[in-house]
Amino acid sequence: MKLATFALATPLGEQRRLGVVTGEGMIDATAARIAWQERRLPAAAAARIGAAEVPPDMLALIEMGEAGLALVAEAVAAVQGHGQDMTAGGIAIRHDMAALRLLAPVPRPPGVANFSCWPAHQKAGAERGSSLKPAEEGSGILPYWKGNPDSYVGTGSTLRPPPYSDGSDIDIECEFVAIVGPGGRDLTGEAARRAIIGYTIVNDGSARSRQMLEMKSGRGPAKGKDFDGGNMMGPWIVTRDEMPDIHAQRLSLVCNGEELSSAGSDEMSWDFEDMLAYLSSGQSIQPGHVLSAGCYHKGCGFDLGRRWLPGDLIELRVSGIGALVCIIGA
Repeated sequence: MKLATFALATPLGEQRRLGVVTGEGMIDATAARIAWQERRLPAAAAARIGAAEVPPDMLALIEMGEAGLALVAEAVAAVQGHGQDMTAGGIAIRHDMAALRLLAPVPRPPGVANFSCWPAHQKAGAERGSSLKPAEEGSGILPYWKGNPDSYVGTGSTLRPPPYSDGSDIDIECEFVAIVGPGGRDLTGEAARRAIIGYTIVNDGSARSRQMLEMKSGRGPAKGKDFDGGNMMGPWIVTRDEMPDIHAQRLSLVCNGEELSSAGSDEMSWDFEDMLAYLSSGQSIQPGHVLSAGCYHKGCGFDLGRRWLPGDLIELRVSGIGALVCIIGA
């Protein structure tokens, strides 16, 4: 399934909902479950139980793991089979994609771990003045830095420079990421793999001038990557069962319709379960934690020697997921 968090305009303001993207548009997952319960229960009871089984919140759903996904899949199949558009209580089940706004699938992750799984990107950074070095081979260290969970927005958003940037150094990064489902501690092997609910795309926005100054301290980026709207996620989460081979994905960067670079996910240094096993050692990882493989080589303007201009339409693509769209702001 393709799981999304979306916003609908209402007289009382935007309402945030959980949805499943289909060929027929967006299906409200909670409304679909309520409709499924209405087949056996009075409308009021069905509304209570359906919303408890499939809450309209991504974190609450993925915390349930595969059991939660099964409830959603059962309900979506039922409403599709019956062609049902509305619950008995008057909640819309189907929505045209043009009538809604996609938010970050996990609007506020509990944590973000940015790994660097592309050696060529690290090398390019070093050549341009980054003082951070990869871990020594055989050390068992998988370096990562902690991202800002408060800065996530959805596809189609405008990336605006922070006040300490004149905009000329604003950059994007195409990152393939995994989303943790039920979570856990000291996860290894198959347990780590099954703890991943699915995959999405992240744009790790950067103010490069500030970032390069900060990285001379040897502590990694700070305000160079910490600003409102600096991280985009989406357009949705593709569940693990629909992407059985993460090594067969093609990542690409497109600007104003022109493909500027691409890479294969088989070039990654570590699998996502390796990252989760390392991260969860001695630490309880919560549902919705973001595991990023980092930017692939030439998946950003920094590696390409290119500056973005206001109005540039950037698409960050992963073949099994789709495209995360970003507009460069003034």
